[in-house]
This record gives sequence, C-alpha cells and structure tokens, in this order.
Amino acid sequence: MKNTFSALIVEDNPLASAELTDYLAKTNMFEPPTVYTTVADSFNYLNHQTVDILFLDLDLPDLPGLELLKLLQKRPPVIITSLHIDLAVDCFDFDVADFLTKPYSYTRLLRGIHRAIRKQNSLVSLPEPTPLKKHIFLQTGRSSARFELKDILYIEAYGVYVKVMTASGVVVVNQMLSNIEENLPETSFLRIHRSFVVNLDHLKRIEPNDLWVGSHQIPIGLSYKEKVRQKLKNDGIIP
Repeated sequence: MKNTFSALIVEDNPLASAELTDYLAKTNMFEPPTVYTTVADSFNYLNHQTVDILFLDLDLPDLPGLELLKLLQKRPPVIITSLHIDLAVDCFDFDVADFLTKPYSYTRLLRGIHRAIRKQNSLVSLPEPTPLKKHIFLQTGRSSARFELKDILYIEAYGVYVKVMTASGVVVVNQMLSNIEENLPETSFLRIHRSFVVNLDHLKRIEPNDLWVGSHQIPIGLSYKEKVRQKLKNDGIIP
C-alpha cells in the first residue's frame, strides 16, 4: 500500500472543502489535496493529471457532479459527498467507492477512504472479474427456456407456478421459487419477500417498505427487512 495518496476535491462550498481537507490531513495518508469548484475545471485537470481518489459533490455551479463521471473515460475511485441520499442509487450505477451523506463524521470518512483504497488496489492488480453465470434454464411446460440473468427484473411466486418478469415481458414457469433462487447468483439476486426475488442490478429506488425494480414496486416482507438492509449496506448501496 502507498504511504501517501493524492486526492481531488470537487466542492463549491468552501466550508465543506476546508473540513474535508482537514480530515484528510488528520489521516496522515494524503498529500495536500487539489480543490476545484466546477465540473469543467475538474474535467480539464483530470485530463492532464491522475489522482488516487476523487471526492465529488453533486451540487456544483456549472453542472451536476455526476456529469463529471459521465465525461471521464477512466475514473479513479470516487467518493460522493452530498446532502441528497435519494441520489445514492444513481451514483452506484457509476461504481463509486462510497456515498457520504453530509454532514459526515471523520470515522465515516475513514471507512469510505479504505473502500476507495481497496478499489484502487484492485484496479491496479486484479483483472476484471468474469461472471460465473450469465443465464439460467427454467421449465416452461414440457420444455426448458433460456433466460439471460441480466434481463430478469424479478421473479414472483404465482400459486403453483412462478412468474419471471423480464425486460421484454412475463413468462410463467412451473418451478418452485425456492428452487430457482438456489440457482441464482447471490451477488445480484435477493429474496426480499416470501413471494419475490429481485435483481438488484435493476434497482431504481429504495423506500422503507418497498424496492422499485425498473418501474415495478416490490414489497419488502417484514421478516426480510433486516436481511435486505444488510445486503444493501454490504454492497455499498446505502450507508
């Protein structure tokens, strides 16, 4: 692991950037960070310089912070700092290392930094992981049909049958939900109700009692709430 890290802070609030700069100095892990207040200046800087970690606010005077991530072809590990927790899901579509809700503590920042460092080390030393499974065969009548896992939004128990909701429509299969669940990768698929397994890759919104998967509102079973919360937390989707 490196002794010191370089950082770029993109933040238009001088109090917020000063506090973050002080926190980074307190860690004894960082060189004095570079600070910019706009997407345009930050984009120009990153086109000529490399940094180990990017700390990015979402409310900037010229463009939303996420526009910077869209512009960059190659991104360092990113830690989002924002007041808007409702934007967390959109941020994780960019594979950010962490999402810090303002105001955050020094301890919470350290957790995010360690996540970003692990991500940086993996980018340097490890190849991109290859999914072990990309499709599944399910019984439809007397035959078996192939389903691409990335196309499945959710799976619902439907009497003695199961409904598979895909990007192109619904398919009814005659297998038990528990048997199907056993053959799904746990990294993407999660049982959130006795009648529903959802594909977290299509997660759009998180509510106290529901998850929105694509345009579908799926209830979270009372006995599944803690399991769902822990999974979302472990995956870095919620703080």
